[in-house]
Amino acid sequence: MKKLLLFLLTTSLFALTTNNTFRITFQNLKFQNEHMGLLETSYLFDFGNFYTGLSVYSAITGKRGGFFTGGVNLGYKYPLEKITLDSGLFIGGGGGGHAPQGSGLMLKIYAGALYPLNKNFNLVANLNHIKFKDGEIDSTQLALGVDYNFQDVYFLKPFNGYGYFSKERVFFSPFVLEYIPFDSKTTARTKQKRFSLIGAEIGKYKNENTFYFISTGGAFRGESDGYAEFLFGMGKKFPFLTLKASLGAGGGGEVDTKGGAIYKIEAQKNISFLNISAGYMGSFGGVKAYYLKAAINKNFNFASVGEKYLKIETKKFRISLYSESYLPSNTIRKDDDSKRLDVMNVDLGYFINENYYAFINAASAYNGGSGGYAVGMFGVGYEKNFFAKIAVGAAGGGRVDVGGGLLAKAIIGYKFKNFSIGIGRIKAFEGRLNTTILDIGIDFDFYKGIVE
Repeated sequence: MKKLLLFLLTTSLFALTTNNTFRITFQNLKFQNEHMGLLETSYLFDFGNFYTGLSVYSAITGKRGGFFTGGVNLGYKYPLEKITLDSGLFIGGGGGGHAPQGSGLMLKIYAGALYPLNKNFNLVANLNHIKFKDGEIDSTQLALGVDYNFQDVYFLKPFNGYGYFSKERVFFSPFVLEYIPFDSKTTARTKQKRFSLIGAEIGKYKNENTFYFISTGGAFRGESDGYAEFLFGMGKKFPFLTLKASLGAGGGGEVDTKGGAIYKIEAQKNISFLNISAGYMGSFGGVKAYYLKAAINKNFNFASVGEKYLKIETKKFRISLYSESYLPSNTIRKDDDSKRLDVMNVDLGYFINENYYAFINAASAYNGGSGGYAVGMFGVGYEKNFFAKIAVGAAGGGRVDVGGGLLAKAIIGYKFKNFSIGIGRIKAFEGRLNTTILDIGIDFDFYKGIVE
């Protein structure tokens, strides 16, 4: 009790302990006489009874493999004696899998209840309505799932010193991957050729040798531009090898994943900060492939809720939400349609020092008739009152002419407090996409303690 009181005193002075939730639900949509099963994965932050966070929806059943949407969730919880009432709104963009999503803007409203199983887990049940603004998806259905509730520590300002915490080992691992399909055909019934992915894994260690992770990536080389995947997995370290297994969603780029569910089995060799892997990817009745993967690994020992007296130093992180407009150009789409394309973006940034930072980016179309267009990038930036950043990554879908999927962008702009506006250029390496972009958004800066 004494140590707990010391922790509370420590964090009350310069840190914020937050209640967070990782949510997974499944809902079965019906439209145009077909069904599509969507898996929701959300990371939510509580602010009293209100909460907000980021959500991803992925098709895993039906015939729309490659359908993904991402966006922002806002909700409200009202506790009763045995259950908690739960309602909210999701706004995002996406599509794919040749679904009738129109320009890609997705709206979801929901109302339901949470039933506590124990301190950390709740059952989730809600009735929700999902509609794509100018598409033909307009469906009401029941969602069922589970919440995992946990606490974390964020710092309000830079800090270097001692406090009562625990150590949480987290890793970030960007990768490139080459798929080598066999006995597989595309959705056009031609032979599935090799293609390459760029992506990243973010994971957390349960103990010294066991870890959980999320993996996401998109095609950047080959003839499968538009393919993307999003998986959850578990790994185990052995003396000479690490074994990993994951399950999730993938598709697009005419890669035939049927309903969208895919799985992977992987053997990984760790050589200092470099990970070399070989594995197998399969779907349920669709594509199957071997793969080779190379990754760079970066570990962080984050301070979390605990009772050990530890020395920490904070590092600055940033979440950026912004709309990016591709200004009218006949280079944007394969059919020469030149109208403006609007894309919703999320960046997660890590500050190397006061001015320089590295970031990962995810984006999806929400306006302009190219629903299903999605982007994933890695970049670096510099800021004072103005900012400049460059990024490279993979994109595809929505008839956007990105060739094999590899593209780059550069942006300069001005910051006022948490708001930013910028102008730049985006260009595909092999496709025709080459146009001016305008960005407007908001940044949320925070600090995480690193245990020394």
